[in-house]
Amino acid sequence: MLTRWLLSLDRSWKIGIAVALTVVIGLVVWQTEFRGPTPECKPVREMLDYNKAQAAQIESKIDKNGNGVPTIAEETAYRAWADGMAERAQKVTGDKVAANAVQLATLASQFASALDAYRIAAQGRAPGAPAPTEAYQLSAINAQITDQMKALTDACPAQRKLTDIF
Repeated sequence: MLTRWLLSLDRSWKIGIAVALTVVIGLVVWQTEFRGPTPECKPVREMLDYNKAQAAQIESKIDKNGNGVPTIAEETAYRAWADGMAERAQKVTGDKVAANAVQLATLASQFASALDAYRIAAQGRAPGAPAPTEAYQLSAINAQITDQMKALTDACPAQRKLTDIF
């Protein structure tokens, strides 16, 4: 039925339909192939996406009544995150981003390790006492993690700009 209708159309309509289909197919290819991350950035985007997913998972494990002291479950979640970041960092081979990915994975591991020391120090504190020095160490590591994430995001945006392609 569709073919009979197409055959009955005027030649100019057939050309118009063919042009419209070509444009739609071209736009789909453009969005999927040319605007996505470069091959060098695909493992970086995977690492960044993993980090985002793990942040949500870790957030769900945080004990809201724990006075900021991490639980064993939180530490386990952070360790899994750090291990996953290390795995993904090994896949990043681009000259411009490999060092940042390795640094980010190293910082993630340091953060997960420092969390245990913070938990132990915080549990022995009296209410109202100043934060243990381990809290400042975690804050400093977190700031460095944020810097590395920004460097990787800037180097490998989720979608390339037209000027990056041409």
